[in-house]
Amino acid sequence: MRVLVIGGTGNISRGIVAALLARNHQVVLFNRGQRPDPPPPDVQVIYGDRRAREDFESKLRAEKFDAVIDMISFDADDAASSLRAFKGRVDHFVHCSTVMTYGPPFGGINLDETAPLNGSSEYGLGKIAADALLLNAYEEDAFPATIIKPSYTYGRGILGRQVPGYGIWIDRLRKGKPILSAGDGLNYFQFLSSRDAGVGFAEVLGRSKCFGETYNMVHPTPMTWDEWHCKVAEALGVTANIVHVAQETMIAISPERFGELSENFGHTQVFSGAKLSRDVPEFQPNTPLIASLAESIAWMDQHNLVPDSDADDLEDRIIAAVRGLPDRLAGLGADA
Repeated sequence: MRVLVIGGTGNISRGIVAALLARNHQVVLFNRGQRPDPPPPDVQVIYGDRRAREDFESKLRAEKFDAVIDMISFDADDAASSLRAFKGRVDHFVHCSTVMTYGPPFGGINLDETAPLNGSSEYGLGKIAADALLLNAYEEDAFPATIIKPSYTYGRGILGRQVPGYGIWIDRLRKGKPILSAGDGLNYFQFLSSRDAGVGFAEVLGRSKCFGETYNMVHPTPMTWDEWHCKVAEALGVTANIVHVAQETMIAISPERFGELSENFGHTQVFSGAKLSRDVPEFQPNTPLIASLAESIAWMDQHNLVPDSDADDLEDRIIAAVRGLPDRLAGLGADA
């Protein structure tokens, strides 16, 4: 198949491109060409900005694709533009959505695709609107759309922790510094390798049973955030020194720095992937965790994406205050 990936150079997209090439598909990308490293040499790139609607649509209407995977559609306007470009012209259209369409707050654990939509962020609400437009096009006009909702996906360029501070925590671990964890560190999450995600996207293509369907794409085995922190430390060859602080306290100290805890990572998020495993049995996440984490860190180092933690002392000051709290409060009990 000749497959267009709109985007194609981001974290999940890299896994998709690799999986498509491994399956001997002809791969074409549409993007702005602004990523630090280029796609493989056998991949064609059409340059442009999808928000320049007329240019985007005219360039892609001039091409013929068997399938399209849209990785950078974030709202109903983006989805409507894709419909104008591809309606009646492709055999399969796959839209990357997100599990953030279910919350927060989330209505429980092991949520499947029938769970109520409860996106509270601009990102989640935008994806809900885009998904709805495409599914409506399937119902009304048989537009062959499939919606895939990945959970947290790590890989080249994406290796975060629960507490905001992308990249800097890798430097802290390397230097033996303690790292913050929100609450007791026991909130559960599903961590999916972009390599495994790529297989799922590639294998869904051409399956008519997937038209008009929505799928959660998640790792089947959740782990706590503290387990995740320790696995990343293991990939670095160090031991994680974790200090727990209530997320409400961190948000009160610096809403700008820690406010997104309440919007995403501060909540347990566990979703069922049974439907995708049933319809696309080739999706079986099996990427070795420690080796893939080490690969991600090496890529971050190569592209200077690990900041110097010595240049930002907020985390150190919070940890010092928390560790000093028992001594400051020790006299209270004696006065009772």
